[in-house]
Amino acid sequence: MPLPAKIAIIVVAVLLVTGGGTALALRFMVDQGASAIREASNPEDIQTAEDASTEDKGLTVEYNGTTYRYNENIVSIVVMGYDRRADVSVTGAAGQADAVMVVAFDTETGGMRVIGISRDTMVDVDEKVGDAFIGQDRMQLALSFSYGDGYGTSADNVVRAVSRILYNMPMNYYVALDMSGIGPLNDAIGGVTLTPLATIPDTSIIEGVETTLYGYEAMRYVQYRDTSYLESSLDRQARQSQYLQAFFSQALSAAKGDPAVLIGLYQTALEYGFTNLGASEFAYLASLLVEHGMDSLDVTTLAGTPSKGVQYVEYELDQASVYQTVLDVFYTPVAEE
Repeated sequence: MPLPAKIAIIVVAVLLVTGGGTALALRFMVDQGASAIREASNPEDIQTAEDASTEDKGLTVEYNGTTYRYNENIVSIVVMGYDRRADVSVTGAAGQADAVMVVAFDTETGGMRVIGISRDTMVDVDEKVGDAFIGQDRMQLALSFSYGDGYGTSADNVVRAVSRILYNMPMNYYVALDMSGIGPLNDAIGGVTLTPLATIPDTSIIEGVETTLYGYEAMRYVQYRDTSYLESSLDRQARQSQYLQAFFSQALSAAKGDPAVLIGLYQTALEYGFTNLGASEFAYLASLLVEHGMDSLDVTTLAGTPSKGVQYVEYELDQASVYQTVLDVFYTPVAEE
C-alpha cells in the first residue's frame, strides 16, 4: 500500500478514537468520502429483464405488477477472495477468484445487503493478452480474475463481470483479499463463533457443534470444498455466507464500544489484499456503520443450477430470480397513489 494511504488510515484511526479538536478534520474527510461515493455510484447503461418495462433507461421499472425506482443511495463493493500460493512475479499466474460477493450499502438508512455469487457462475468475461483486449468469452466467474495482473486489472475484470450478472448495476469499488488473510481478520475480532454447517477434514470443526473459529480453522471453514461432487461450490458458499453473517455481527458489536476496530480490520485487510476504496470513502462508510449499527446481515445467494461442463462445473443462473434480487437490493417499490 502506498505511503500516503497508510498515513491517511493512521489519521482516520486517530481521529476516530480521540475526537475533541479533531472533529472538524474528521468531518472533512467523511464529507470527502461521501462525495466520492455519490459520484462513483451513478448508474450508467442499466439493463432490464426482457419482461420488464421502463421509460427512463431503467431508473424506474415495472415488473410483475410492481413499479420500482432505482435507489440512488446504494453503494456497491465487490468483495473477492483469491487463492495465490506465490506472488505473480514468481508464478506469472494471477490466480482465480474463489469467492465473490457484493456488499450493497444504503447510505441513507445504513442498511446492508450481501449478494453471494457462485464462483462457477457462467458469464461473459473480458479477455486480454497483456494490455490488449481480444474480446469476450463465456466462462466461470472465477476465471475473470486470471485475465489481469493479479492485482488491480484482475479485480477490475471481476467487477465488470459481476456488473453484467446484475444487469449492469454500478460496481465501482472492490476489496480483493488473499484467502490467507481470513485467519488474521478473524482473530482481529477475537475469533468467530458459529454452529458449523459441515464437518471439515483435518480440523476440530464438527457439523452442528458450536465452536469459536480461530486462525487456520477459520480459513479452512470458508475455503474447503469436496470437489468429488457437483454441488461442492454451493455448499462452500453456504458456509461463507454463514461465516460472513457471524463475522459482521461480532465485528460491529465490538465497534460499538471502539470504532477503531473497523480501522484495524481495514488495515489488516490491506496487509493481505488490495482495494480501490480510499481512506476517505472507508471513513464515511465506517461512520455510517457506527451511527446506525446493525443487528444482523441479510445475505442472499443468486439461484441457479449447476451442471458438469466439458472442463468444469457450469452454474447457470435463474435469470428471473436474479432480476428479482436486483430489484429487491438496488430498487425501492413505488407506493401506488
